[in-house]
Amino acid sequence: MATPEATPSSSSPDLLVEAFARYVTEQVTGDRFVELVHQEVDHALDAAARLTLGDVMTAEQVTGVALKYASEWRIEGAIPELSGEIARRVHARTLVTDDAPISDVVDDEHFAGLAEKVTSLPAFRRLLEEIVGSPVTARWVSFLLYRSAAGKLQRQHDAVRAVPGLGLLLEVTERISSRIVPRAGHSLEIAIRELAERTAQRLISRQNVDGALTDNEPLVEAILELWDEHSSDPVGSVIAAVNPDDIEDFLILGFEFWRDFRQTTHFRNIVSEGVEYFFEKYSPVTLAELLDEVGVSRDDMIEEALRFAPPILELTATNGMLTSIVERLFGPFAHSDEVQALLRERPQA
Repeated sequence: MATPEATPSSSSPDLLVEAFARYVTEQVTGDRFVELVHQEVDHALDAAARLTLGDVMTAEQVTGVALKYASEWRIEGAIPELSGEIARRVHARTLVTDDAPISDVVDDEHFAGLAEKVTSLPAFRRLLEEIVGSPVTARWVSFLLYRSAAGKLQRQHDAVRAVPGLGLLLEVTERISSRIVPRAGHSLEIAIRELAERTAQRLISRQNVDGALTDNEPLVEAILELWDEHSSDPVGSVIAAVNPDDIEDFLILGFEFWRDFRQTTHFRNIVSEGVEYFFEKYSPVTLAELLDEVGVSRDDMIEEALRFAPPILELTATNGMLTSIVERLFGPFAHSDEVQALLRERPQA
């Protein structure tokens, strides 16, 4: 009687998938995963040393992705809302209650260097020139001079009134002068205003300010004096000057500016030019060298892999998600005709 050809059990592909799922789980959990990470990072770096940036991507691809997310990606309302909520919480729980002095955040040396650099910028000088030459500035200076002069006259007037005898004499004199020159007080006010305007124009005239704008040392000294007065103030006292509503308003203004600016041709040109230069410089560089350029080392990659991956892999192994992933990816292969044929093959005697 002929013996029928032996066939594998109908569950063989399923058993194969189950065995592979157990193998994968063993590889990515426990101490075995630590060894696996070290091995795979080394393999990845070996491959990175043989591939250049230009081998794996083009400037056009990166520009397209950058413009998609920076210029075209829709920013939902939840993003600015969440930003505002986070800012309010940080303001209330961290910044306002911070008793550390401002100098702990920015030390004297760094602040002095920043002040020196900013005041020496041509753009800063041009800004000062525009401010000094503005008619609005002249009006403000003349207004302050007028208020100062008028206030001083009023204080002197009040002091004279307080002196016995002189107060009565001043009152009689004012009544007589008002009859002789009815609008003397008004004329005096106009004269003070005109004097203040002429003084202001002289103070901020080009010949008086050119030297100050050329030499930034006095301005730097003034800034550093102000810094010395307040560098020991608590951070919280400075932040308290800005309330949560102000922060939210600034965020809204910044969001609205960014929303409009990112749609402009100018912004797109900036992104495209930046990516193009990056590829001009790094296209022939290997990926391993590029990682080293940006400061990402082998130890960094291993550290971050072991920081985030184990809890996720342990969880998915426990709840069955890892097995489901293996079955979904490997199941069709195990049930393929090629594997079925391999399983039906009998070892030669």
